[in-house]
Amino acid sequence: MNKLKKLTSALVVLTALGVSAAPAFAAVQPNMAKVEERKARKTQIVGERVGKTLVKAFELYNEEKLDEAIAALLEVDSSNEFDKATLNRFLGNLYATKDEKQAIKYLTLAVKPDLLTFADQASTMKLLADMLMQDKQYQKAIKAYEDWILFTGEQNSDAYMRIANAYYVMNQHDKVLAPSDDAIRFSAKPIEGPYQLKMAALYELKRYKELISVVETMVQLFPENKQFWVYLGNFYTLTEEYAKSLSTLQLAYSQGYLVKDSEVRMLAQMYANNNIPYKAASVMEKHMKDGLVKRDKTNINFIASNYQSAREFARAAEYYGELAVLTNDADAYRRQGSALSAIQKYNEAIAAFDKALALNVDKPSNVYMSLVDAYFYQRKYKEAYAALMNAKKDPAMSRQVRSWESYIKDKAKQKGITL
Repeated sequence: MNKLKKLTSALVVLTALGVSAAPAFAAVQPNMAKVEERKARKTQIVGERVGKTLVKAFELYNEEKLDEAIAALLEVDSSNEFDKATLNRFLGNLYATKDEKQAIKYLTLAVKPDLLTFADQASTMKLLADMLMQDKQYQKAIKAYEDWILFTGEQNSDAYMRIANAYYVMNQHDKVLAPSDDAIRFSAKPIEGPYQLKMAALYELKRYKELISVVETMVQLFPENKQFWVYLGNFYTLTEEYAKSLSTLQLAYSQGYLVKDSEVRMLAQMYANNNIPYKAASVMEKHMKDGLVKRDKTNINFIASNYQSAREFARAAEYYGELAVLTNDADAYRRQGSALSAIQKYNEAIAAFDKALALNVDKPSNVYMSLVDAYFYQRKYKEAYAALMNAKKDPAMSRQVRSWESYIKDKAKQKGITL
């Protein structure tokens, strides 16, 4: 773990430098002079009748009598625009707990005249944006968040992240990136959310180089998030950077981050893609034995074929044998026979080849030629010749058959064996 922390801490410095070099201008640029004017404007006070109603409604709300509190507010009316805005604000806040559309209606009425105190206007605008987002009115929510930023002058990370999320759910993936960057820029500390939005948007846009760059930053900033390492290892394959994919997955594996069947299989596949078949087979074998990876025909075949490529013929034969029993597949028996022949277990190889033939293996002439080898190296020239004659039935084998036929005859003659 210390090794991982040293690696990521060094990379974080580079990432931080990259972030500081980002454009200084955010997507929304408030007029700060106007913001200060709003903050300094004179505070108004509601009329006596409206004030009493607000107190009564608040008391009912505290008594968990929400419907009665709303009814009390709806009963009162005023010709004063500030009083109306204040009543609508309270109604919007109360409806926010039970009815999104009614909340949106009254919050919209409350903010429209821009008469509330700075703090009340700001909080009401923010709640309106949240309600629009909750009600899936995404385009209106985006404008409401931008209006809130313009009004308050507050470059708020959470608001930009919500804007980015709204664009994402509307499948406007190209518009996700700028507010995500603003969410990153204005956050007091690194947070995962905007990076995840950028990652998802870039994936949908098929901008894989940029996607990888973002996820590289993610594993640097959030090294304890296991899933980010898996994402990075997977995304490197999109640009055919298999060596990088493997090294990333190896590091994740060494930290205990690969905990799913699919993740271990991905690592094993990367070993295979990078021509390291022994590791491909042994990793899969280890986790098949501990139950993480399913013991099915696909995984058994993967182990067998990679042990075969690694010239671990005994292990390959073992797994091809298991596959053959599981599937009753002729080709699995053929491959088992080939692996057994490679370690000179000829009798077992012959048995496997015979089963392959009995199951009507494709291209039986190839199997007969393998039998020729197995019998010949046991000095069973009569059986080798019989297998050769069966192979001879395939015209494609004529050249190989000719080279073997005279050779077997000569050896049999030397031993006094009649073919």
